[in-house]
Amino acid sequence: MVGGGLFFYLKNLKLNGIFLTPIEKNAKKPNLFSKIKGTPKYNTIFKEDETLNVLLLGIDRRSKSQEGFNTDAMILLSINPKTNKVLLTSVPRDLWINGNKINALYTVYGWETLKDAYEKITGQKIDGYIRADFEDFRWIVDSFSGVPINIEASFTDTTFPNNSDTGVITASFTQGSEKMSGERALIFARSRHGDNGEGSDLKRAKRQHIILKGMLEAVKQPESIFWPMDVDNFYKVTTTHMSTTISLDDAYYLWDFYKDKDKYSIESFVIGDDYIYFPGLYPASPYHAWVFIPRDESFTQLHQDITDKLNGTFVTPKTP
Repeated sequence: MVGGGLFFYLKNLKLNGIFLTPIEKNAKKPNLFSKIKGTPKYNTIFKEDETLNVLLLGIDRRSKSQEGFNTDAMILLSINPKTNKVLLTSVPRDLWINGNKINALYTVYGWETLKDAYEKITGQKIDGYIRADFEDFRWIVDSFSGVPINIEASFTDTTFPNNSDTGVITASFTQGSEKMSGERALIFARSRHGDNGEGSDLKRAKRQHIILKGMLEAVKQPESIFWPMDVDNFYKVTTTHMSTTISLDDAYYLWDFYKDKDKYSIESFVIGDDYIYFPGLYPASPYHAWVFIPRDESFTQLHQDITDKLNGTFVTPKTP
C-alpha cells in the first residue's frame, strides 16, 4: 500500500539537511493531474530499474552548525512495481563493515562509501539518498499536521536525553493509535532504552518504519500545508531543509505511484540475529567497541531473502 508517493514524500521527509540539488526553475514540468495519452516521460534515474531503491538517512545532528554527526537511522526504501511490493530494510548502526561502524561511514568517507556498504549488505543497487536531521524531521511531521501512528506495544523510557543532552526525561507511549507531533514522533523514533521489550536499536528501527507508513496518510491530511499536492512546490520547499540526490524529475516519477498506493503491500525488515552477531569486546575479540559482525561476509542469504521479499516469493523458515 504504497507507491512513489511513499518514496517521494518520504524521501524528502525522514532525512535531513542542506540543499544540495539545484532546481531547474525554467524547465518544463509534466502535469500528472491532466489527462495525457500515453505514459509521461521523465528524465529520471529510476526509469531503467526493476526495483527502485532510495536510502533514507537520519543523522543525529542537533543543530545546523554541528559538523560531526552519525547516520544512526538508515532505511533502504525499495519498490518493486511489478509485484506491488515495498520493503523497508534497516541495518543496525553498529554493524562493522568497510573498516568502520556503518553509521560513521557517511561522515568519515562520504556518500559513495556508505552506498557501497549498503549495496554490499543488501545486494540492491541504490539509486540515491535523502538525508534529514532532528530539526528537519520535526519540521516535516508538523508540516503534515502530525502523523497518525499505530503503537504496537506500550513502553516507558526513563532515560531519554533532553533536547540539549544535559539531562534526561521520561517518555511513555501507550499501545494503540496516536497522532504525533514532530517532537513526539522524534522521541518515538529515537528511544532505545524503553521497557516492555522496546529497549534496543532493532526495536527503534521497527518504530521508524511505522512512522514512515504513517506518513502515507499524513501527506493527504486536509491540514497539511502540502495538500492538495503540488510536487514542484513540495520539492522546492523540502529541499531547502533536507539534502538529497533525488531530482525534481525523480520526484514527479515517484509521486506518480501514489494514486496506486492501495495496491502495494509494505513489509518492515530489520536485519537481526539470523544474519549478524555480537562477537564480544576486547580481549575476547579484536573489537574495543560494541559492534555486530555478519555471520556470512558475502551476505548471500540476506541478498536472496531481500530479493524474494520484493518478488513475493519469500517463505518464512519453519522453526524446529
